[in-house]
Amino acid sequence: MPNINKPDRPGSGQDVNAETRKPSTGEQGNYHFRCSDAGYKECSWETRGSSPDEVLRNAEQHGRQQHNLTNIDEETRNKVRSNIHKAA
Repeated sequence: MPNINKPDRPGSGQDVNAETRKPSTGEQGNYHFRCSDAGYKECSWETRGSSPDEVLRNAEQHGRQQHNLTNIDEETRNKVRSNIHKAA
């Protein structure tokens, strides 16, 4: 999730919080999102959830904790929403 006030930060690390984790390939979730799809190309974090809203909440928490996003506006949320995909 890019923040126009802060440049991308390579190597920002992984979040180990249960709600915002990098899932293993076997984890269940109908929807999925990768941070790199929303602009943080160096970030390998991804999340899955049972609904787009759950995935968005996880992504917002990740953005605050790992990318120091203090103000997640509607434009940023829409960018995340547009990159949430139904899992195959």
